[in-house]
Amino acid sequence: MVFDISSINDKNFVQKLNEKPYLKNYLETYQIRGNPLPLFTDELKSEHKKLKDPNLIYSITSDTFIHINPHTTSDDGYNEYVIIEPDEPDRELMEFADRVFAAKAGGLDPPVEITERFNMVDTYLNETLISSSTPVNYSKLEDPFKIKKLPVHSRDLSNLKYHFLQKRAGTGLLDPFLNDPNLEDISIIGAGNMYIIHKAFGTLKVPVFLSVDAIDELIVSLSEQFGKTISHAKPVVDATLPDGSRINIVFGKDISRKGTNATIRKFASTPLSIIQVLTSGVMNFTEVAYLWMMLEAGMSLFVNGETASGKTTTLMGLTAFIPSNWKVVTIEDTPELTLPHNNWITEATRDTGNSASSVTMDDLLKAALRQRPNYILVGEIRGAEGNVAFSAMQTGHPVIATFHAAAMVPLIQRLSNAPINIPKTYMPNLNLALFQAAVLNPDGKRVRRVLSINEILGLSNDGNVMFIPVFDWDAGTDTVRFKGRGSSALFISKVLEKRGMKRKDEGLLYEELELRAKILEKMLEKKIFNYYDVFNAISHCREIGLEEYLRELDIQ
Repeated sequence: MVFDISSINDKNFVQKLNEKPYLKNYLETYQIRGNPLPLFTDELKSEHKKLKDPNLIYSITSDTFIHINPHTTSDDGYNEYVIIEPDEPDRELMEFADRVFAAKAGGLDPPVEITERFNMVDTYLNETLISSSTPVNYSKLEDPFKIKKLPVHSRDLSNLKYHFLQKRAGTGLLDPFLNDPNLEDISIIGAGNMYIIHKAFGTLKVPVFLSVDAIDELIVSLSEQFGKTISHAKPVVDATLPDGSRINIVFGKDISRKGTNATIRKFASTPLSIIQVLTSGVMNFTEVAYLWMMLEAGMSLFVNGETASGKTTTLMGLTAFIPSNWKVVTIEDTPELTLPHNNWITEATRDTGNSASSVTMDDLLKAALRQRPNYILVGEIRGAEGNVAFSAMQTGHPVIATFHAAAMVPLIQRLSNAPINIPKTYMPNLNLALFQAAVLNPDGKRVRRVLSINEILGLSNDGNVMFIPVFDWDAGTDTVRFKGRGSSALFISKVLEKRGMKRKDEGLLYEELELRAKILEKMLEKKIFNYYDVFNAISHCREIGLEEYLRELDIQ
């Protein structure tokens, strides 16, 4: 089968094929195998994300394209995530360009920030490379230390720039993955294929085989960028990549049988807003309105769930409801929380392997209590810091944290046993426990849902923790059940008291709950999606009042 570009009706696609010969070459090979021509788009849209068997190419940079390929030759059940990028230049050219750069790099002061580093190397290439109309024999060129201009055959020039920038200013072969905003996780499982989790298309296989040596070389190179030593003596590392993504590494074949493995959790530069969370159906308007009221009242909340259930995304979305003039302190092992508040202190642990110079979550929580915050946010509670968090709640410092637990009983069991060991008498200091998970909806699609929001009431006579689920999710209908008026004990015991209202005013809180739900629904209708725009809108609403803000939304 001969690839016929004239058969393509999409003018944008045709233009890209004419501009990028490697994209055209890829499609020629793809069609020769008898596969149908993929769809093309510059960026994924909602209609593309609904495709059940996507055969789709989309661009992530001006030179890099992704093919979601369902027509694979393997029978393992995975669709493929194929990276289409400029061809690698000849090894001789790449090595010579490396030597020339090394000769000049002694006088350069490489910036830490990835964009600045990229711009520095890009400027160097533009000043050093010159186009040649004929191939160049690099074995006959003078000493790299004496070269001021490096000739490169015109057909290789753009390829060299692309791969040199990727190697010297980026993260090597990980660059395309990190540049794709549609990815959630990137998994290097050891020698073999990589796998990714795509926001629209689920788990996909990357049809590139990585050797043990290639993975080790990549990881050691990355360690220079994130500033943590990785070795056989210290094989397990958590770190943050230059783009803000979080990476977990287990180094060496002695403890990872298939060789070094690494998992990267991607985080958008701008987090998802609570309105964007609503669009995906994780919660409904009434649930979010309820949490809005609770956070404004300074309630303590644990966001619980398994790995990749969306806990951190939910937590960051909910921060829009913390009043803009409150002081917030965030404490994490690896920085990933982003808050819109001006009065925000962000702190992270430091593990030097030396107890005298290391800084633990426990240390930072104790320090936070002296910083007079209105809210303390903990990236994840796992150990002794749990005791300090509950002590903070007891002294009037509300805490929001993520925690690994699937339901109330396991939550209480984990908190009250080693290594956290929180006395059950402390448990009622935690006001709310939200549980979410990745589940199958009635259509069989994997989605994230809040399974329940629970109020912790106190201790029973026999010493058990009492709680009530104010909201819970019905798996059969993919809907939220809410008992309605009178279902919230915190409205009576906490919110009325904080507002100086009386028991007879309880009904007003439920009316307000409905009003806030309407505001959220209207914000979604008006497409107020950006994380910071939502924060500013909620702050404005707080200033002028709920009813007035709803009127403003109605006339926008």
